[in-house]
Amino acid sequence: NEDRDLPGFAAHVVDGRYRTAGGGQALRDRLAEIKAEVSGAIGAGATIIVLSDRGAAEDPSWAPVPSLLLTGAVHHHLIGERTRTRAGLVVEAGDVRETHHVALLIGYGAAAVCPYLAIQIIGDMARSGQLGAVTGRKAAENLIKALGKGVLKIMSKMGVSTVASYTGAQI
Repeated sequence: NEDRDLPGFAAHVVDGRYRTAGGGQALRDRLAEIKAEVSGAIGAGATIIVLSDRGAAEDPSWAPVPSLLLTGAVHHHLIGERTRTRAGLVVEAGDVRETHHVALLIGYGAAAVCPYLAIQIIGDMARSGQLGAVTGRKAAENLIKALGKGVLKIMSKMGVSTVASYTGAQI
């Protein structure tokens, strides 16, 4: 929605990183800043909040906030201020590598998860020939399909029939 002609799809990207020099206090401070930023973005009309840790590898003075901590903190903050239903949370995280990670993020409020680092790694493996004749695009599609099927299997074993019932349920 770069043209801003679809107000129902107004997105705001949040930098989910903190300064490593400050240790635990810097992490706590950054989480408070992120909560305020998300509240402000929703107040300004954002309906999609993207929690992203991209760029973490570019500058060693910054570290990604663990995606589950970040998602849970933002989700509960929005519940506390009664604005949770006004925006969807999309998590773009490098620490998501397996089905369990995706399931936890959805369980703690994420509406969508982008495991960008896992997708990048699987693409690199395909390009280097480690996956045989599979192309990078097909490898990424296979990963996404496997993660989706895995989440559905987890939900079915728990007796949950819809993603909407699972999102934010913390079960």
